[in-house]
Amino acid sequence: MGHRVQGVLVRSKPAVAALAAIEHAYGFRLYELTGRGLYLMDLAIPKPEPGDRAVIRAARPLAPGYVDALRVLGTDDDPLEQLPWLAASAAVARQLRQPVLGFLSDDDKLDFAAAVKPEGVGVIGDRLGQFLLRWERGELVIQPFSRDAEESEPPAAPEELSLIPAVTLLETGKLAGSGYPLHGNVIAEMSAFAEGTEVLGLGTWKIGPAGSLRLVEARGLDHGLWDSALAETGPTSR
Repeated sequence: MGHRVQGVLVRSKPAVAALAAIEHAYGFRLYELTGRGLYLMDLAIPKPEPGDRAVIRAARPLAPGYVDALRVLGTDDDPLEQLPWLAASAAVARQLRQPVLGFLSDDDKLDFAAAVKPEGVGVIGDRLGQFLLRWERGELVIQPFSRDAEESEPPAAPEELSLIPAVTLLETGKLAGSGYPLHGNVIAEMSAFAEGTEVLGLGTWKIGPAGSLRLVEARGLDHGLWDSALAETGPTSR
């Protein structure tokens, strides 16, 4: 599994009809957090190509200022993987008719989490390069940061950010000596979303200890990042 984590966390078991609709749109693996009454869904979402306009069009209505800021802050090489996960999280919330938390993070570039209700996106926490972004109720706050004390040049915010409505650009902050926290946004939003998620081991280098998850159902996704957290073989894929 490495240090990449991804999925959609839900507070109650999805209904069979809802799973059928999600299967039609994405392959998935549904896990139960052992002893927590929470469920984690991994989705078969391919990595988009940089500049994929279909991905941008699908995500922009959900949080326009946030998506526009990503495009301004990003480079031509950024695939913006978080955007299909944002769109998928919104689709899952509508199908399940309950709040969900979609997330995508690694130990290098990604640290995205979105709390989504059936009626729309509530909160997004994200990181792109040396910028932290937080979108809530249509307002976007951007925090530039320096990686260490030796870094002489702070990140330069593009002037185009001023053209995006409801954006607040904060002063550049300095990271502590330990550097950027592993899955920092995901941990913050997950702890606000539900109790008991510490069983996943986020923020450590041993994510998903064996036995922390139970595979409930798998459709169209033969294996997933969380399979190493299983105590034993679960249901077979179909």
